[in-house]
Amino acid sequence: MSIRKVIEKTQQGQQQLVKHLVQHVRATDSERTILVAGCQRSGTNMLMDILDLSLATDVFHERDNRAFDQYQMRDMLVIKQLQKQSRAPVFVLKTLCELELLPELAQELAPAKILWIYRDFHDVVNSMLKSFSNQSQQVHRLITGHDDSWWGRGLSPGSLALLRSLVTPDLTDTDAAALQWYVRNIMFFESALEGEQNVKLIKYEQLVAEPQSILKQTLDFVDLPLGNKMTNYIFSGSISKHAAPSFSPEIEQLCLSLLSRLDSSSARINYQG
Repeated sequence: MSIRKVIEKTQQGQQQLVKHLVQHVRATDSERTILVAGCQRSGTNMLMDILDLSLATDVFHERDNRAFDQYQMRDMLVIKQLQKQSRAPVFVLKTLCELELLPELAQELAPAKILWIYRDFHDVVNSMLKSFSNQSQQVHRLITGHDDSWWGRGLSPGSLALLRSLVTPDLTDTDAAALQWYVRNIMFFESALEGEQNVKLIKYEQLVAEPQSILKQTLDFVDLPLGNKMTNYIFSGSISKHAAPSFSPEIEQLCLSLLSRLDSSSARINYQG
């Protein structure tokens, strides 16, 4: 672990201690929920860490065994009990594996707001290839229609048909990772989240390029103040850190089209906001 990481971990531990002490003294019932959503490797961890800096939040990361089992959310009865036991005004959950359930989760945990962060597929694919080596195998399992993992459960009939039309026996891990970026982010539109008043779409690249203004917009949306140290968690060096991977033309165009659609939706949301 680098010295910077050690320092960050130490600071986070100190901040959490102070936070727990403050919340113990100022204990209150949970008043509202924030659901943090997005595709893997898109900045959800960064956003969760930022929200965790607020003294008003009770944040449940996907690694928290109280709310998650193997990174997947536990039964709603468990989640509601955690919400009931919370002594912070704002209850925060990561919903990485539950994107298709967001409308239902927002209703169950109302009043709730959704923060969906998305990132250019070129950088997401590079990050996925670095972290996981089974992209092609995963997509081939998905097209069987019998994958009972969270990947398979969240796959819409339209996405399944699309994958079956594009997947070939020699599908590369790069193209497979791009297809997974596509089927996860298309859920934003499949779940009819566009235009919903309780949903904010955040572009990762804008957040890291303009941390002060974009983060303030985001926190204003969920009624939280911008703390002095919150932008310290945002690093612009993660954009185009590596050379863009090579995709098949058809799959690259598919992803470019969705990225453009997400950009347009994000611009409209920010303009209206």
